[in-house]
Amino acid sequence: MQGLLKANAIFNPIQVMVQKFIKLIDPIYQTLPKIFRFRQNYRQLKTSDVTMIACMLTRIEQRDPSETHFHHMLVASGIEVPERTRYNRRCRDLVPAMKLIRDRLLKSYVPKVTYEIIDSAPITLVSARRSNQAKVLRGIANKGYNATKQIYYYGFKLHAVMTNQGYFVNWELTPASVDDRKPVEELLLETPAEEVLADGGYLSRPEQQKLKNYHIHLWFPLRKNMLGNKQVNSALLKNQRRHIETGFENLNKVGHFEHPGTLTLRGLESRLNALFLWNALKVHDQLTHGRSGLKVSDDWG
Repeated sequence: MQGLLKANAIFNPIQVMVQKFIKLIDPIYQTLPKIFRFRQNYRQLKTSDVTMIACMLTRIEQRDPSETHFHHMLVASGIEVPERTRYNRRCRDLVPAMKLIRDRLLKSYVPKVTYEIIDSAPITLVSARRSNQAKVLRGIANKGYNATKQIYYYGFKLHAVMTNQGYFVNWELTPASVDDRKPVEELLLETPAEEVLADGGYLSRPEQQKLKNYHIHLWFPLRKNMLGNKQVNSALLKNQRRHIETGFENLNKVGHFEHPGTLTLRGLESRLNALFLWNALKVHDQLTHGRSGLKVSDDWG
């Protein structure tokens, strides 16, 4: 018997990653309302919702910027998925389910928050030189200025709130020209923390006073003409605030959200929801294994 040939099974890395995400997502998916799980003709689906969400998360983990290319890779890996256009529609339709799964994961994962950080990042649909002739999502997207990178761009602005552990707990999408201070109250009241760090773009005394009524202290760096202010202008707080810039860099590294290449708002929304769901799973995995949730590593556990 010892002379018999032995064959070791070789698993495709995409199959392994899809199965890993299925194991993480399925228990939460089973708790969703029946309106999602048992909708009309759900038994006739070629691919389950959980597998579809796992495929979207795997694409992010593989850092593949092209949905078409990744669909080809899924088919080549032997994973049963719908044909490409149907696959795209299924991804868009699963946005409500991804939101619910992420909300339930955050309630389970996120411990008591020491502080939160709020900031915005550009989502560029068209280069600045073509912005005046751009037709992509015209009437929804528009031209704005990013002070951090000192560039004009055409597209959207992503406003997000991140905890000190690295979890993105809330986000909102607005046209690029919208002032950073407009969505602040809505974002922070949905995920309240007593201390919130922001940059100079959020400097607004009326907004700061309004948030104090909800027991939220909004800190931002003082300007030179505000030295008489009682607020602490700590270099440590400035460094802590920059952690969200690292968080945005991590998301852009794996999800390419700053240049998504999408032509529809539903496609962009689906991409961002999958990206923030991936963030919740990834940060939890790294914190569980004693690593920082602020840096992206290439391995799981």
